[in-house]
Amino acid sequence: MSTKSGFVYLVGPPNVGKSTLLNYLLGQKVSIVSRKVQTTRFSTKGILNIKNTENNKPDCQIIFVDTPGLFEPKKALEKHIVKNTISELNSYEHICVLYDATSSKIKFSEFSKIIKGIKLNKNNSSLIINKIDLIEKEKLLIIVKNIQKIFEFNNVFMVSAKKGQGCKDLIDFLQTTIPESPFLYNKDQLTDLSERVFSSEITREKLFNYLNSELPYNLYVETVIWKETKKSITIHQNINVSKYNHKRIIIGKNGENLKKIGISSRKDLEKVFNKKVNLFLFLKIKNNWMNNIKELNHLGQN
Repeated sequence: MSTKSGFVYLVGPPNVGKSTLLNYLLGQKVSIVSRKVQTTRFSTKGILNIKNTENNKPDCQIIFVDTPGLFEPKKALEKHIVKNTISELNSYEHICVLYDATSSKIKFSEFSKIIKGIKLNKNNSSLIINKIDLIEKEKLLIIVKNIQKIFEFNNVFMVSAKKGQGCKDLIDFLQTTIPESPFLYNKDQLTDLSERVFSSEITREKLFNYLNSELPYNLYVETVIWKETKKSITIHQNINVSKYNHKRIIIGKNGENLKKIGISSRKDLEKVFNKKVNLFLFLKIKNNWMNNIKELNHLGQN
């Protein structure tokens, strides 16, 4: 029997739950999650393989592309992120536009601008209203009606990415949108991220979760050493910051902050790789890296 394989892009404003939805659909973390906006800096592919032979249907491989949140960029890093994201949307089988059901009027206005800035096609785009568990059902219909005035989506799905509500219907539908094709990735592959990049992202997630204010936006993590044996992995990572006082904040009093970040990251990595992980974190100062195009182009490639 033939197989199906294709790309589904998850797009929308920052913090609408794209990464949370992807992780739920795959049943495992491949994209980092934080309450802070604009956590995702580059597109991450998550690969879902579905066996349908018992139902006399083609086996499917849905390649989800979790994109950075779209917004009006100001800094060089922000412009780099948004430019790369929009350029990727020229080629896809299907695009899912996510909207946070709890958004304010200001957020709705920003969402409206984003929709108008993306070249959408009715035949291969769907609307996903997320966080439906946090709002009254009556309000959901009003939200959909208002969005349909901006762009008339043929397909609308109500989901809670955190609780999994509505996700099965979404998956069933998306299988119908992708073309007949041999699998584009191996059946046992979960993401296109290298182990080095993935581990860097896990540590960056912990930095977002443990640090306040704007500091997490002014750093990046790179894995510089990766040594693996049958029983363990030794990882050395550089946390690159732009100012000396940022370095002091990350380290914390008596090194407490850095220790918490390292322990939390190591625990997640051990769950993913199912091995003992020896994680070593180092702080490096790279002045003005956020305005250095060479540095920005290396994000997600170490």
